Amino acid sequence: MQILNKMPEWIRSRIDPVESFFRIVFGGFFCMSGAIKLSDLLAFESAIRNYRLLGDPFIAWLAMGIPPLELIAGMAVILRVFYPGCVIVLCGALSIFMCALISLLARGIDTECGCLGISTTIQVQLALDFGLAAFGGFLLWSWRKTDVDFA
Repeated sequence: MQILNKMPEWIRSRIDPVESFFRIVFGGFFCMSGAIKLSDLLAFESAIRNYRLLGDPFIAWLAMGIPPLELIAGMAVILRVFYPGCVIVLCGALSIFMCALISLLARGIDTECGCLGISTTIQVQLALDFGLAAFGGFLLWSWRKTDVDFA
């Protein structure tokens, strides 16, 4: 434990094992999701089109913009760089996606979500997303608890 006390504060703040686990799972999920979407942008564009929420130019912009955003922000969460902002951005994207999934359920549309390249139901994807949102909430709570000192 003495080794940890001799380390600079900016390194010690990145070593909490519970928070590190949550960062790796939360950020890793978005890195994996972004990489899968980047590998086949046309399939991801088709998945966005199946939601029937947006028109043509916006679908292409989202299909090109969401995967790099997920990949970069996910890596930043894992590495704890621009940490609170990236967690907030990913939680915001997650909440928008959950709203889109709920709208699919409300409208009776049964389609693939287009996130991980696996075939799941909308309900399973919503449960996964609520779990990820809980991870993001924990990360924000643990950041506020340790890093912010407004006094």
